[in-house]
Amino acid sequence: MHVTSTSDLNKTTQMIGGKFELKTHTFPDVASPNGRLPAGGNVVMILAKDKAKRDAAWEVVKFWTGPKGAAIMAETTGYMPPNKVANDIHLKDFYVKNPNNYTAVSQLALLTKWYAFPGDNGLKITDVIKDHLNSIVTGARTKEAEAVLADMTSDVQKLLPKTVGSVR
Repeated sequence: MHVTSTSDLNKTTQMIGGKFELKTHTFPDVASPNGRLPAGGNVVMILAKDKAKRDAAWEVVKFWTGPKGAAIMAETTGYMPPNKVANDIHLKDFYVKNPNNYTAVSQLALLTKWYAFPGDNGLKITDVIKDHLNSIVTGARTKEAEAVLADMTSDVQKLLPKTVGSVR
């Protein structure tokens, strides 16, 4: 079992190269009406100060976030498109031929906002959690789940800011 971002799907499929069948699956035990999955994703920023460059960049952003550009992105990476037209029209046949790519799309109704750890170490914390979980999944520490949890908790707490805003 391998848990990763949908953005890794096409790369992983290519690396397998037909050596065995890759099968994606929905998250187990996450179902409507109360089940939720955090939406991840990317961001597009235009930082150009020059108006001509900014206008040109805006045209590129509109293409890549529009139906055709989003469909190209989905076909080449595995990411879900950020709009319904790409999924429902441009990728309809693609999903029939590539059901692994449709798995994430089939869970769109379950998406909720993404949680980010506070402070400057948010991404490091995510990596720490992932590394500790992988130590169980890979078999390195399978028989010591409680110890892994304790180590993970300690490592995460070291990376959290000492205080975060006011208590509500």
